[in-house]
Amino acid sequence: MASEEVVFTFYRVRQCGYYKSGEQIPAFGGLVKLLEDVCEWADGKTLRETSTFEANEKRLPCYLLNAKRFGSDWLLTIWNEIPSNGQKVPSIHGDSQFGKDPNVIMNSIEEGSIPGYATYFWFLTEKNVFATIRLRNRLTSQKSLRHYLYSFMKQSSSYVVSETVENENGETGVLIHGYRLDPSDENEKLVHYFPRFDTKLIRNPGEHDIIRQNADRIRKIERVIELNLSTPEDLGLWQQMLVKINLRRKREGALTTKVRYVLSPHVSLSDINNMIRDWEKHQSENSDYGFIFEGDPNKTHWLSNSLARAEYNLEVERDNDELVNVDLLLNELTGKRSIILNSAGV
Repeated sequence: MASEEVVFTFYRVRQCGYYKSGEQIPAFGGLVKLLEDVCEWADGKTLRETSTFEANEKRLPCYLLNAKRFGSDWLLTIWNEIPSNGQKVPSIHGDSQFGKDPNVIMNSIEEGSIPGYATYFWFLTEKNVFATIRLRNRLTSQKSLRHYLYSFMKQSSSYVVSETVENENGETGVLIHGYRLDPSDENEKLVHYFPRFDTKLIRNPGEHDIIRQNADRIRKIERVIELNLSTPEDLGLWQQMLVKINLRRKREGALTTKVRYVLSPHVSLSDINNMIRDWEKHQSENSDYGFIFEGDPNKTHWLSNSLARAEYNLEVERDNDELVNVDLLLNELTGKRSIILNSAGV
């Protein structure tokens, strides 16, 4: 085992279950039931069979690699697929010279394997919160987890009422009729319920109040955006930016890249509130707004300083370069639970 610095960012689970239209309290379901349900559903499946949604222009599939439970604490390991041409993943040496045609290395993908990276999520069900666990990889892919669990609730949970149908081409599919507390009980009325899984970053609003109170002193604004190059949407935006600055290069092997720019606009309190709302809406751990006040040019006030976040060194044992031993990790989490939560203010 070795000591590694781990970064935790905490989220509140605001809604989880099956809701009637307009209702804020679920008719049935909940976080514990969801985690139990998805683990039971995944048991015995191959990794490829644990995907709950298909690839589209916004995201690639992710898969449930592992799940461990100790009391009310759960540790989920998600495998996130990255782009490839089917047989190989391209990469470029980092010391390639700017402006020169680089040597592109095509790394072979073993037949039947899924290229990707692992992310870890720590659920504390009695608090209705979870944390992303950032180890060596900067990506935490919280949005993929959220979509994964929502898609599971929508079409694969134990509450789904469905039947297998055959289309005109002879292909079989699943037709979902709705949701019941007990799908096998035909006497239970089939009410129109909506599955929901909604999360929100936990924040300490103190830093935001300081920025609002000093809106008239703001002289510079820094904007930092971290793009996830494993998603078609962010990859397309990054390639457009390269074209804009006349830098045409083939995609490197990195999974993320950061874009930073500085503005010196005149802003009002209304503008500041709009930036805060935009930042809160997108729920990004690594994208940020920074504000520099007149008379204090060496200090940047970042919106992310308000996050319920903690850094702590844990003893981690790696099974390989990408995966850690989840049993030992969960043991470390539960043993250091109080320290980590207090540090994050949760």
